[in-house]
Amino acid sequence: MTGPAVTGPSVVVAGGGIGGLALAVALRGAGIGVTVVERTARIAEAGSGMVLYPNAITALDAISPRLGRAVRAAGHEAVPGDTRPTLASDGTTLAVDAIGELTRRFGAPQVTLLRSALQHALLGEALAVGVDLRTGVRVDGHADRGEHVDVVLSDGSVLTADVLVGADGVRSGIRRRLFGDSPLLYRGYTSVRGRTRRSGAHPNGFIASGDGVDLFAGPIGGGHLYWAAKIVAPPEVWPAMGPAAAMPALLDLLAGWHDSIVEIIRDVDADGIVVTDIVDRDPIPRWTSGRVTLLGDAAHPMTPGVGQGAGMALEDAAVLAHHLRSCSDAPAALEAYSAARASRAADVVLRSRRTGRVDRESGAGEESGAPRDFSTQDEGPMTLFGWRPPGRVEPVPV
Repeated sequence: MTGPAVTGPSVVVAGGGIGGLALAVALRGAGIGVTVVERTARIAEAGSGMVLYPNAITALDAISPRLGRAVRAAGHEAVPGDTRPTLASDGTTLAVDAIGELTRRFGAPQVTLLRSALQHALLGEALAVGVDLRTGVRVDGHADRGEHVDVVLSDGSVLTADVLVGADGVRSGIRRRLFGDSPLLYRGYTSVRGRTRRSGAHPNGFIASGDGVDLFAGPIGGGHLYWAAKIVAPPEVWPAMGPAAAMPALLDLLAGWHDSIVEIIRDVDADGIVVTDIVDRDPIPRWTSGRVTLLGDAAHPMTPGVGQGAGMALEDAAVLAHHLRSCSDAPAALEAYSAARASRAADVVLRSRRTGRVDRESGAGEESGAPRDFSTQDEGPMTLFGWRPPGRVEPVPV
């Protein structure tokens, strides 16, 4: 299967992650020629699991209804009646989140799945519609010539295109060349993530909090859960441990927690453990310069506080594709995209900072007392989950 004949501008996308592949699928569906340049030899997203909230699924459906269906099938789709408890460390239920009601409220569900499953679905669709995918080579530089942009690759070749999109992640070289260096900001906590068999006590996962540690767990299909622990710590300490040492250290921190919680962590699949410090950057008001723009983590790296890292990248892809197919002037299309996205992304970056903080023990400084529970029933999710693609107001059933 291949996409429609190429009739629009040509685009080079630096980065074959979630945002880059989603954009490529959307562009080919609109008849735009696109080349994805990925520095790794094989596209295989590391990590455990993730949540795609209704806005992310809405964006996927706008990019490709077939892709939206594939992603639903690849993970666990919350259905009416599904709930997710918020627990104290002793197992006491503090609140219950009606995650199964999201489809009724927002026109799309919550889907939890392995990050690799999402990546596989995106890659499969990109290849099916005829995206030109080049792996094992990176974008080393570019020159905006006014009428086109020359993209210099690490193998010495040069691609000429109408547009270059930097979807090259949190340490984006394209962002640095466009706007200079800005520091990555450590947010005071690290993350240990893994996957395990589905819990009989908590089949739809849970949120749990204790001194200096927050846990999230969610089903990913196939009888499994993924979980993520956020741990207050100095920077670089936990990543330096590596997965093998981080697991017993985490279990030591969970000593005394209820066994229905601890067993999920203890029974982790050793091959799926990921340890990373949590960082973001201060938002920038503009992502575009001439024929070059940014997308996803390259534009707006954020903490996992409201579960929107992938969602924002997917929204970016849907909006950028819309402007490129709607406007024959590529620089004007990129400026319109940046204007449409920068403010919303900045709001989500800052909201994620506030919501994602982890309490230390009492009297432990600025993080103490910060909100850490994220409920889909709060007022805030309406502005998060109620997003619609350009030109679409009402939810469209798939």
